[in-house]
Amino acid sequence: MPRPPNLNLRVELTVAISTGPNHAVRDAGRHRRRAWLSLLAALAVAGCSKEEKTAPTLLQPPTLNVIHPAPRVIRRVVGQPSFVQTYERTSIYPKLTAYIEKWNVDIGDKVQKGDVLAELFVPELREMLGTKKATVQYDSDRVRFAQKEVEVAAAEVKAARARLDEARSILGKYEAEVQRWEVQVKRLKREVDRTVVDPQILLESENQWKSNIAALDAARAAVVRAEAELLSYQAKLARAEVNVAVAQSDLQVANSEARRLEAWVGYLKLLAPYDGIIVARNANTWDFVLPSTGDPSAIDRAPDLSPSGQAAPIYVVDRTDIIRIFVDVPERDADFVKVGSEARVKVWAYRDAWRPASVTRIAWALNRRSRTMRAEIDLANPGGQILPGMYAYGEVVIERPGVLALPKKALTHAGGKTFVWRYLDGRARRTEIETGTADGDWIEVTNRNDNTVYSNMGVKGEEKWIPITAADEMLVGSKLSTLTDGGPVRLAASPPDEGEGSEGSSADSAGG
Repeated sequence: MPRPPNLNLRVELTVAISTGPNHAVRDAGRHRRRAWLSLLAALAVAGCSKEEKTAPTLLQPPTLNVIHPAPRVIRRVVGQPSFVQTYERTSIYPKLTAYIEKWNVDIGDKVQKGDVLAELFVPELREMLGTKKATVQYDSDRVRFAQKEVEVAAAEVKAARARLDEARSILGKYEAEVQRWEVQVKRLKREVDRTVVDPQILLESENQWKSNIAALDAARAAVVRAEAELLSYQAKLARAEVNVAVAQSDLQVANSEARRLEAWVGYLKLLAPYDGIIVARNANTWDFVLPSTGDPSAIDRAPDLSPSGQAAPIYVVDRTDIIRIFVDVPERDADFVKVGSEARVKVWAYRDAWRPASVTRIAWALNRRSRTMRAEIDLANPGGQILPGMYAYGEVVIERPGVLALPKKALTHAGGKTFVWRYLDGRARRTEIETGTADGDWIEVTNRNDNTVYSNMGVKGEEKWIPITAADEMLVGSKLSTLTDGGPVRLAASPPDEGEGSEGSSADSAGG
């Protein structure tokens, strides 16, 4: 216990008076202040001496929970501002250099597929078509005439073949007669030599034999003549058949030319390509129009805008039953967006409700400048309420089932890297990891850097990356910021709840 303050004051005053009159007052004030400070310290010590407490020590290991990476369904929504574009927009240009004879529809008119939008005037083209149709008729008549010639030639060939057969049969008859009379003559000669038969009978038989020989020669000549006649008629038939083929070829050429001209004449009518609405008209009666290329009616943000500003379409038709919404997916999410992925669209003119949809098609390749991938969403537009060019907002849902994930509060970040605290042999080991898709509270973990394998001497082993498994033990809790690499850790008595991984210190939240 310190001495009473009044005793100290008495001693200090005595010392001050003995030092002399000049310093007595100044030293007395200084010692009075010291006496009051001593009194306050004595009262503080007296009040605290009733109960003595031990200050907490920083050497006590922090208490944390252990969790394991668990399979989860990671859902991430990628949203981008977008715009509405019709499923199809067609600019109608003339195929021919012509005059506009008549136009039938104006801007805002609804049209159906095949409706005549305008009619062009090219009189010489119609005359050429009439001439070619007459040529087709002429060639058709030639084909019919040639076919008749073939029929006549075929009949003549048939008759010539019959005459040849007749001549050959006559030739055979006379050959038989010649042989018979030759045998008769030889027999009669033997009989005449024996004076059995009168020589006059032999002479008559020889005359008959010679007559049949002459008839045989005539029959042979008739056969040759019939064969030549048959060959002539066969050649005539072949020529007639060739004439038919030539006439048919001419007819095919004439028909082709006629169809070509009919196609050109068909271009004199400008037709609606599908059901839609006229959004632009540049047609006026007796305007002189020229064929042109390009599509200057495309919207400003279209990637295929014509570089030429001189081409002006006669009509521009928009298809209204389906519209397209574009969502440019960032590179980190592009690999997870597929055709059929869940999506939704909000058109700001109808901002009170989201419209459910799905990804209809993807560009597959990334834009080299923006590092994004174009995803298109087709949306039904009954009644044409949603207008092209309206501002919209599109969202695509990325869903990855069955991936190993950790709560974001179990992760820390430093130097552009991501780390977790692994629990190994009662100690905390700071480990770099690789991550994937994340949602609000959970993040996919894929690989870890296995550089926390320590030898008996406490030296880190060789660095390598290995896949994270469900058996890995990770630390989570509110004291992650107090951990040191290799420091001891105590485990909590009860396991963490489902949402405990999301709890942590403010430092963890900032890092996550």
